[in-house]
Amino acid sequence: MPQLSETNHPDRQQWLKEVQQALVGVDPAHLVIVGHSLGVTTALDFLEQSQDEVHGLVSVSGFAMDYGLELNSYFLREKDIDLEVVKQHLDAAVVLYGDNDPYVTQEALRQLADGLGVEPIVIAKGGHLNTEAGFTTFPRLLEAVRQLL
Repeated sequence: MPQLSETNHPDRQQWLKEVQQALVGVDPAHLVIVGHSLGVTTALDFLEQSQDEVHGLVSVSGFAMDYGLELNSYFLREKDIDLEVVKQHLDAAVVLYGDNDPYVTQEALRQLADGLGVEPIVIAKGGHLNTEAGFTTFPRLLEAVRQLL
C-alpha cells in the first residue's frame, strides 16, 4: 500500500506519480486496487491512463465529480475523469459508501457507481467508512475484494 504524500492537501499529479511508481512491475491482470475517498480519484486517474487492463477496483467512499466541497474541489477541478475510458481499462469494480457520508454527497457517490456501471453497496449509517465512523475493521470490504478475485 503506497503511503501517499501530503494527505492533508494532496497534489493530484504527485499522487498519480506515487501510485504509478508503487505499481511498477505489478501485473495489472492480477491487480485489485482498493481506494478510499480522494484516493479513489487517483486510482481512476491511474486507470484512465493505463495502457493495460486492470483486474479490479474497490471504491470506498470514492468519487469522480467535483461536488463543490472546497476541501476536495481544488483537486477535482484539475481535470475531469472519463469513466468510459476507465471502464475500458477495468475488468470489474465494486463501489461501497455510507448512506450518511458527512463529506461526500450521495449524488457524487452514486455518480461513480453509475459511471462504472455497477450497483453500489450502500452501508447504513456508514458515514465516510473510516475510523472516525467506527470502521477499524471492515469485513464487507474484505468480502468485496474476495468477490473480485
